[in-house]
Amino acid sequence: MSRGPILALVTVAHGLGALSVLAVAPLAPFLLDALHLTRAQVGWFLPAVYLGGVLMSLPAGWLTDRLGVRATLGLGQLVIGGGVILAALGASLAACLACLVVAGFGFSVLNPSTGKAVIEWFPARRRGVAMGIKQTGRTLGGLGGALALPPRALAVGWRGALGAAGALSLVSGALVALVYRSPAGTAVTPAHPRARLGELGVFLRRPGVLVVFFSGFFLSTAQSSVLAYLALYTRETFAVSAVAAGQCLALAQMGGTGGRLAWGAISDRLFGGRRRPGVVVNALMGAGAYAALALGAWLPTPLLIPLAIVAGAGAFGWVGLYFALVAEIGGARYAGLLTGVAVAFAWSGVLVGPPGFGLLLEATGAYTAPWLGLAAISLAVALTLPRPRPLVQRDGHAGALDTAGAAPLTR
Repeated sequence: MSRGPILALVTVAHGLGALSVLAVAPLAPFLLDALHLTRAQVGWFLPAVYLGGVLMSLPAGWLTDRLGVRATLGLGQLVIGGGVILAALGASLAACLACLVVAGFGFSVLNPSTGKAVIEWFPARRRGVAMGIKQTGRTLGGLGGALALPPRALAVGWRGALGAAGALSLVSGALVALVYRSPAGTAVTPAHPRARLGELGVFLRRPGVLVVFFSGFFLSTAQSSVLAYLALYTRETFAVSAVAAGQCLALAQMGGTGGRLAWGAISDRLFGGRRRPGVVVNALMGAGAYAALALGAWLPTPLLIPLAIVAGAGAFGWVGLYFALVAEIGGARYAGLLTGVAVAFAWSGVLVGPPGFGLLLEATGAYTAPWLGLAAISLAVALTLPRPRPLVQRDGHAGALDTAGAAPLTR
C-alpha cells in the first residue's frame, strides 16, 4: 500500500472510533431529559470514557510498540463498539457509565496506534501535515456525530442513536484488520531494541518534557469541557432546539478540523517543523473565544456561529501538533510508548474538566465563571509552553532522548 490510502484508512478509523465513543456529547440534551440528570451529572459521561482511557493509556502505547498498528487498532475499535452498544442498553446511569469506561479501554489505543502509523509511513518533513490530517478524524467523527445523532435520537430515541454509533466502530475494526499493513521496511527485525516501560524515567526526569505533558493535561481540560457543555450551553442560553444545539457543536468540530489541517501545514512549511509555536497560538485563540462565550445572553446571537468555529479551533486544533511533538520526542523507538504517556496526561484532564465545569455551573447558576476558568487555563498554557529549551532534533533524524541520560534533542 502507498502512503495516501494508509493515511485515509487511519483517519477514517480514528474518526469512526471517536464518533462512537464520544457520541454522548451531542446526545447530552437528550440524556439530561431522559435520565432526569442534573447539569453537573451530564459532565460525568465523557470522564467515564476517559477514565478507561487513562487506565489503559500506558499499556496501549506499550502494546502498540509490541504488537504493531493493525492488531492494536483493530482490537481497540472492537472494544469501543462493544462498550458503546452495551452503554446504549444500560438500565441506569451507573450501568451506562461503567460501559463507557470499558469503551474507553479501546479508545486508549487510537492515538498511539494511528500516531505510530504516521511515524512508520511518513518522513519527518511530512509528518506535521500527515499527523494533522490523521487527527482530523477525531473532529470529523465528532462533526458527523453532532450532525447525525440528534436527529436520529428524535426518530428512534437516544438508545438507538448511541447503539448505531457503537456499530460504526465495529465496522471500523474489521476494516483495519483486513486492510492495514506496515511498510515493507519495518517487517520483521526492528531497527531499534524494543521500548521498555522502565526507560520512561529518562523522559520524566526532563522538565521540558513534563511541561509538554502538563500542557496536554490543561488543554484537554478545556477541550473536554467545550465538548461536554457547548451544546447544553447553546440550548439553555439561546433557547434553541436540541438539534440546533448539536449543530453548534458541529460548527466547533468544523473549526477544530480546519485548525488541525492548517496547523500541520503551517508547522511544516512556516515554522520549519517546529510544533510548539502553533500550539501556543492555538491556546491563545481558545482563551479569547472562551472569554467571549462567558458573555452568555449578552452575546449577539449572530456572533455565536463564528465564535463556535473559533472556540472549536482553539479547543481541538492543537492536538495534531501536540502528538506530533510527543512522537518526535520519542523517536522511532519510543513513539508509541511516549504517546501513551501523553494520552494519560491529556485524558486525565478530561477527568477534571467537565466535572469541574459542571460544579462551577451548579454553584454559580451561570456559565460565566466556567468559561472564564477555561480562558485562564488556556492563557496559562500559552505563557508556559514556550519556556523550555528545544526538545527534538532539527536535522530530520529520528530523535529520542538517549537512554543513558543525554540531554534532550532540539525543537
